[in-house]
Amino acid sequence: MPVERFYIESELNQETHVLLKNEELHHLAHVVRIKEGEIIELLNGKGSLATAQVEKITRQHAELKILSTTTSPTPSYELILAQAIPRQPRLEYILEKAVELGVTKIWLFPGELSEKKSLSPSHLERAHYIITSAMKQCGRLFAPELILTPSLFNWDPTSLPKASFFGDTDPKAKPFLSYLINEKPTSLCIVIGSEKGFNPKETAWMKDTLHLQGVHLHPNILRTDTAAIASLSLASAFIL
Repeated sequence: MPVERFYIESELNQETHVLLKNEELHHLAHVVRIKEGEIIELLNGKGSLATAQVEKITRQHAELKILSTTTSPTPSYELILAQAIPRQPRLEYILEKAVELGVTKIWLFPGELSEKKSLSPSHLERAHYIITSAMKQCGRLFAPELILTPSLFNWDPTSLPKASFFGDTDPKAKPFLSYLINEKPTSLCIVIGSEKGFNPKETAWMKDTLHLQGVHLHPNILRTDTAAIASLSLASAFIL
């Protein structure tokens, strides 16, 4: 059974030829050193998985013939991580683990206390690379959608699932786990603040206008990446 998977954006249809380029070509030819005639697997992040034979490798591309394909059904759940944009190392870690934990959408927004307010084109390209790499590694066939959103104050409340929460450091906030146990939602959004958390205006806006419920994730105050992973770990145990 092939152990190497490669990402390609094109449709995967049996008995057709596709070209692998750029970073995936480099990984194929120079990292894992696949040779002409070998069999690999391809995925496109849309639920398709293909077995393909490498027919030709050049400096510009690898030509592949698709031998067989299978399709996975679209996930029946929705799990959204809405993350205030953190610094790059933390962002990459969050993206990787969010993919592994089954998120269907990742919303990145500029928090009022965020050190970063946006992503450059190169950082956005890097984010997509992290997502596809994590998808290949963990065996997923659907890539989560990555969306850059405006600040919380510009969100449409109707775009949020009924079960929508934010990580709240208030010790009086309801434990996230208790909600999951009692309600067992099939669609869920969790909003995580920046390294410095939410400011009071954001907290009030989420409660009063967006109708989000503040939830307690842990007795200790968690870093933004820890909070994201902790909340997704809890949610995925009930939704997936």
